Amino acid sequence: MKNALILHGTSSSSQENWFPWLHKQLEEHGYKVWTPNLPQANKPNIDRYNQFILSSQWKFDKESIIIGHSSGSVAMLGLLQTLPSDTKVEACYLIGSFKENLWGALVDGLFEKPFDFDNIKTKSRLYYFLHSDNDPYCPLEHAQYLHHMIGGDLIVLPGQKHFSVETFGEEYRKFPYLLKLITEMSLSEKDVVTLQQDLENMGVEMWLDGGWGVDALIGKQTRPHGDIDIVIQKKDVAILISYLQKRNFQEIYRGDSSPWNFMYGDDKAHFIDVHVIEFDENGNGMYGPKKNGRVYPKESLAGIGKLLNIPIRCISAEWAKKFHSGYGLREKDQKDLTVLASLSS
Repeated sequence: MKNALILHGTSSSSQENWFPWLHKQLEEHGYKVWTPNLPQANKPNIDRYNQFILSSQWKFDKESIIIGHSSGSVAMLGLLQTLPSDTKVEACYLIGSFKENLWGALVDGLFEKPFDFDNIKTKSRLYYFLHSDNDPYCPLEHAQYLHHMIGGDLIVLPGQKHFSVETFGEEYRKFPYLLKLITEMSLSEKDVVTLQQDLENMGVEMWLDGGWGVDALIGKQTRPHGDIDIVIQKKDVAILISYLQKRNFQEIYRGDSSPWNFMYGDDKAHFIDVHVIEFDENGNGMYGPKKNGRVYPKESLAGIGKLLNIPIRCISAEWAKKFHSGYGLREKDQKDLTVLASLSS
């Protein structure tokens, strides 16, 4: 069963900020949720927190997610490196994190032992660092450092301070952006069609890949999506980036970003995952340096699907199946394969 652990920050509790709201929302989305009142939170200590959490009945597995705010995100790192080597969770969300003691004796207990980042980065399939560009407590470079050491996605939301009622106001009794990020409930067919039509009007060819590409082949949305995977040509990258920036999208910093695969996102948790190709003399789309041997074969780019009854280019069904093979499949990938199988039944 999907389960979520929410860890609050220093001198906070389970009933402050957006924690009660997120707790309830995740339960409504089918999660088992625990938002504990961490012991002696006025002076956080990783060993004390770990003893409290690990002595409970709470279990961590591949369906677990962990959400930490402020010192709760730092405590998360200490918890992860304590989990057994064969335990791996699905995703970790570090909100307003920091890498070192910024407040003297108050948070000494978070840094009594050095973090084993090589160990920590193996304990979760996904890492998301959410930070504001004007956090009054935790400088952005701290989140940048942790992202560099662990990997994952670094999402910088402008002007959100410390994602708390104290720093921003009553708006942070809720955190809809985080909920959309967790549940992947942010995108609709209209969003995809609008993107496709806008780019076509600018002379940019776009092919849908990933889950939306599968849905286009079926002709309707079959599951929630947190991003739109698109394939475009190298010659059109500058046009795409200009288009996204005018709509308040910013680059999401990922550990594996490259000129041929990068992501942009906006303040509504809409994400565009861009795959860049360059055609060779045979019409195959070379994906990255030729020496890497990665390619979108010509026939893979011949798919035509529909969303909202509007034709849209996408990866062909045959190649969508192949692209969903050869790696550890997630639940949503299995669902995509089931959908693709229905096309030939």
